[in-house]
Amino acid sequence: MILSKNIALSILNQYITLVEKYRLVILVLFILLSSAAIVYTINNLGMSTDTKNMLSPELSWRKLDLEYEKNFPQNIDDILVVINADTPDQSADSANIIFSELKKDSSLFKTIYYPNSLSIFRENALLFLSEEELFELSDNLAKIQPFLTRLTDDMSLRGLFNMLSDALDAIDNGEDINIEPVITEISNSIQANIDENPTRVSWQNLIDNKSGSSEKQNHEFIILQPTLDYSDMLPATEAINKVREVSLLPSVVETGASVRLTGAAVLAHEELLSVSRGMGAALLLSISMVTFIMIIGLNSIRLVVFTLLSLATGLLLTAAFATLAIGELNLISVAFAVLYIGLGIDFAIHYCLRYREFFLLGSTNIVAIGETSRNLGQSLFICTLTTAIGFFAFIPTDYRGVAELGLISGVGMLISLFVTMTLLPALLSTFPMTSTIRNNILIKPARISWLTSVPINHAGKLTLVAIVITIVSLGLARSVQFDTNILNLQDPENESVQTYTSLLESSDTSPWTGVIIAKDRDDAIKTKNNIELQSVVDNVVWLEDFVPENQDDKLAIIDELNLLLPGGFPDTTLSSSLSPNEQYQVLTSFLNKYVSTAVVTQNRYLLDFTIALQVFVDKLSSMSMEQQANALNNLSKSLLASLPGRLNLLNASLQADFITEENIPLDLKERWQSADGHYLLSIYPKENLNDNYEMRRFAEELYRVDPRIIGAPVVNIEAGDAVISAFIEALTYAIIAIALFLLVLLPHKFDVLLILSTLIFAVIVTAGISTLLNIPLNFANIIALPLLLGMGVDSGIHILHRYRTALPEHNNILATSSARAVIVSALTTMCSIGTLTFSPHAGTASMGNLLSIGIAMTLVATLFVLPGLLKQKSQ
Repeated sequence: MILSKNIALSILNQYITLVEKYRLVILVLFILLSSAAIVYTINNLGMSTDTKNMLSPELSWRKLDLEYEKNFPQNIDDILVVINADTPDQSADSANIIFSELKKDSSLFKTIYYPNSLSIFRENALLFLSEEELFELSDNLAKIQPFLTRLTDDMSLRGLFNMLSDALDAIDNGEDINIEPVITEISNSIQANIDENPTRVSWQNLIDNKSGSSEKQNHEFIILQPTLDYSDMLPATEAINKVREVSLLPSVVETGASVRLTGAAVLAHEELLSVSRGMGAALLLSISMVTFIMIIGLNSIRLVVFTLLSLATGLLLTAAFATLAIGELNLISVAFAVLYIGLGIDFAIHYCLRYREFFLLGSTNIVAIGETSRNLGQSLFICTLTTAIGFFAFIPTDYRGVAELGLISGVGMLISLFVTMTLLPALLSTFPMTSTIRNNILIKPARISWLTSVPINHAGKLTLVAIVITIVSLGLARSVQFDTNILNLQDPENESVQTYTSLLESSDTSPWTGVIIAKDRDDAIKTKNNIELQSVVDNVVWLEDFVPENQDDKLAIIDELNLLLPGGFPDTTLSSSLSPNEQYQVLTSFLNKYVSTAVVTQNRYLLDFTIALQVFVDKLSSMSMEQQANALNNLSKSLLASLPGRLNLLNASLQADFITEENIPLDLKERWQSADGHYLLSIYPKENLNDNYEMRRFAEELYRVDPRIIGAPVVNIEAGDAVISAFIEALTYAIIAIALFLLVLLPHKFDVLLILSTLIFAVIVTAGISTLLNIPLNFANIIALPLLLGMGVDSGIHILHRYRTALPEHNNILATSSARAVIVSALTTMCSIGTLTFSPHAGTASMGNLLSIGIAMTLVATLFVLPGLLKQKSQ
């Protein structure tokens, strides 16, 4: 052991001599290496935002997911266009316009799918009604057919009010006509125009004899599959911009419908925007705070500059290695930069402060560099090995993102040691501190010596307090949960998140469904029957659900409708606009004819209608000619703009024909049956799966029934479990490997127990505080664990190495440069990472919160718990 130590010391001395001798060459080489690293990284490093590829394809559920993607590729990475309006007419009109516009230029999309544009839902829509609903529709059309025909002869305000006049006259003559729904719809629309919030009349509701419509009926969905370029940080940008551009067309805006975007592609897009939003300001604040702390801590601008240069150089070289070894970063491995900054700067700070200490004590520049390298080299070497091993322990896990993070960060620690022991000495040799600097930076009496002596003077009490805190935190830590809901990682203000969340509230619109791929028809029927029995299931949909029941009877009713409406409504275009004066005359004539009738009969709906119409006419009289024209034009659109679309839809639905599985349109069929005959079963949940408990219950109950279950809720649960398993496995390997290496490398074996004890204290207390503050683990903040492991081990090694090799005469370990380096390093890391707390991205903010708590607890453990344990042991 002594022989190997002497050999290592001899090698280190020779290396220090070579660095001092060839310092200028080394600086030039580092400049060239850094320049080459920048060019190589920029030109070759890719970025993959596809989170699915971060998990091993060999996992059983990943195999099922990959099989699903292979059989039904059009169902993944989608843009879901959600169109909603006050009436089903407006949402349908808006959807038809958007669909038509997107079809004109489909180069940005692999598929453009609007279900209600398919012939099966347009021409055969009536077949999907029940027989009772069809009879009701037939009766309603029989009553209003004469009036609709009259209106289609003149689809203008004149034709509309003439139709109303005819209907009212027919009622006076004793005919059984229920015109209240029409009058009420028109009255509400007129009132909305008075309030300057135009609402269109829903002719669909009138035809269906419905006084209103549910939110579900007012939804329309267009499903797009964009062409994604994963080499771009925002791979769906062009496609999303195209949809937003179309949604702002005047023809779409005029419908009054709202157009919102969500779906996997949009969620990922807006998530990355959230991460980057305000990052520039946060980065500037972070750099400013880190620099300020280092100026205070190092007490030398020169050393601060050298530290930052070393950090930047190591980071560039690590990025170049990542480019060479892996080629692209993912959303997990990109965190190597955060980990490197947190741990890499630690090495440089320790080196600079130890050098500064030797220099201020009177050593020459060369002696100070040599003594620092020799004295600190051993602890830096041990820190590098243990931290690198901790990261390398992540490589064997099934979580590819974490494995790549472990490889990059582990090699990054080796690079950091090389840079610290080579570039820093070369810089200090070339640009040495002078005696003038020494005179200006005198060692001052410790103004807080009382604080540094607390752990020594009250070791027993602090140890007892630490034990109590650990026990309490351990109880709290048992409640730590992993949040598998990926929506909770994102900015809740994002349109895509809000839209997705609202869709999850209803089983009918939930985009999170279970998925099972059945091998054939018999398997599909059997599986559907089993799954529908489960308490968590609301509905199961598969291909044959698009073949209506009792078609013969329904077609007979539709034939009767064709007799009632021979040829349908041939003219479905709005009539040429009347002049403003003609429109005004139509309104006043109607009022003159029916106001007195409404007052005398006290007919409620007619009275409300004439009052609203009178208020509107009175309001017109106070307007300019231009304002009157606009107001009348808006009223005409509100009352009639939705009618042509409904008549076209009614005409199309009268052409219904028998549906079989063979004549289902290909666009629909390929979404439910693969090319090789496999059937897709989509399982809709009964509860809102935005709730983590309900999501897990849904996934686990269905898995017990059929292990083939997959789909978004199952992927979320399985991915979360895989991440937890990967980290537990990796951290277990890491702690065991670190402990073994420390046992081999540290001469005092009890020090291993001390280091691990303080580390365990920091982790448990961090978990306890996180539970109190309701900060669950998630896919983003779980990367805090390897950083805390690395910092906790490194800080303990530095303190113990100083305690064993160069304890000052006053025996106060906290009054040394090593303790100061631990403090400065922890504060710089907290400041650089703490700014993440203010990110609008919830996952990033939680990572900043957890890391800040963890680093603070690591600092407390190193500066208060560890010295107290050392004092206890020495007594």
